[in-house]
Amino acid sequence: MHYRNVVCLLACSLFLSPAWGCKLSSVDPNEYQQQGKGVVYLRPNQNTNLSLPNVNYKRLRRLANLLIDPATLEDWEEIPPLTDLSTDYDVRGANAWYPHYSWHSDGRYIIYAGKIVQNPAGTPPVDVTSFKAWGDFAADKNSLYFRGERTDDNGGDKPLDSKTLHQMNLPPPWEPDVLGLILRDANFLYINGHRIAETNSFRVLAQKSWDKHGKFSMKFSCIRKPFGPWDTLARTQTKIMLNGEQLDADPDTFTVVRWIPEALISWRDKNGFHRKVLDQYALDSNEEYSCGSFNVKEHRVTWRSSFPGKGAECQQEEIPGLDPEQFHPISDAVAQYQDKLYVIETTPFDELKLNIVTLDDPKLIINKRFNAGKRHGYLLTRKGDEFGDSGLQVFESAGPLILFDNHIPSEREAHQGSSNPYIQKWLARDDKYVYRFDGMQLWRYHTADPRAVRVVNDQLDGKINGDGEFIPTPRDEAKK
Repeated sequence: MHYRNVVCLLACSLFLSPAWGCKLSSVDPNEYQQQGKGVVYLRPNQNTNLSLPNVNYKRLRRLANLLIDPATLEDWEEIPPLTDLSTDYDVRGANAWYPHYSWHSDGRYIIYAGKIVQNPAGTPPVDVTSFKAWGDFAADKNSLYFRGERTDDNGGDKPLDSKTLHQMNLPPPWEPDVLGLILRDANFLYINGHRIAETNSFRVLAQKSWDKHGKFSMKFSCIRKPFGPWDTLARTQTKIMLNGEQLDADPDTFTVVRWIPEALISWRDKNGFHRKVLDQYALDSNEEYSCGSFNVKEHRVTWRSSFPGKGAECQQEEIPGLDPEQFHPISDAVAQYQDKLYVIETTPFDELKLNIVTLDDPKLIINKRFNAGKRHGYLLTRKGDEFGDSGLQVFESAGPLILFDNHIPSEREAHQGSSNPYIQKWLARDDKYVYRFDGMQLWRYHTADPRAVRVVNDQLDGKINGDGEFIPTPRDEAKK
């Protein structure tokens, strides 16, 4: 079962403040109800319900999620009773639906998301008696399952050991989605229902978010970034896996050519070029004509050269000579490609133009709102919350620009609500000045001794005199 991208969270979110426009929300739960002698699976947020005439409603129960240890929960009410048949629901995120479905059984059938689980021809049938569930993962004496489908064999000399099976978490900086359910027993790893024997050599190589708007897009600025789901590329000594599915690739010579999260991955190894479509619908949607600020296709990159709406068509122009895999949108108007920034700006005549800015440090990655080059500062600014505009401001520093190592606010922390929308916590200094930045405006103060400036409680420690010069707090006085 795939997550499905959503063009917009809610139609009304366009009229809400950024702090609330992308708030996650649960929708009405799906529910099993009696229909005649059978069962109907009600899906209030979809156009159709699913009929299960052969399922016995009176005997239908939700299977226990064995990942939940009641002893670790302070409130037993957090565990729904097994008779609760409305435990299937979706959470609507900024750019995806997150399904939360449970396994059910009436003693004759195993049901997941309103469908009876049936194994493919040539494989053992579902064994209801031995069937157990751990979140989206499940197993019986013959088979392993993930989200309602058989994924692998169980049994043999070393079947799944339910006594030692436990969930593993991805270490930082990796995110839990899509490769969110990694289980391990005494002998194997179980990733998205697939059994992996090389338990000690497993490691995550890279992740990519399905969100194509960029880390500092104003559309979803109230949520931490990047926002999932994520594709997760991992390997063992002998295997390359994407979201738990093994790729036909040699891990020692594997190199990504093009990776469109959710849609496509292509690579080269010692055996040549390979291309695998992950989701044809998502790939077709990505290749369709769209009107985003930047559109990163499989083989080309385009930018929006006109405003859509009011009868005008959206116009896209290709940026020639770029490798799409190395082109990364940062915000609604800024993208980075190697040592260059591509910036969409609005002229005084309300026309759009594309400017190219070469970074003074070819190794600099623009990953914060305040970025320090060798002799320049690069600021990602928020021009207007009501319009969701983002821009770039570049200034020349007096000598090397040094960012202070203080707590940098997240997007939600820094810009929450209209009463206090900005927090001046981006701080820096060079050989003559100290700087404060709040996401919209930059303040610069001359100081006689920039090296003496310290940060206390996320603020510059000192005061500004009548001449607009910053006076650091003396070290002896600061200690008091």
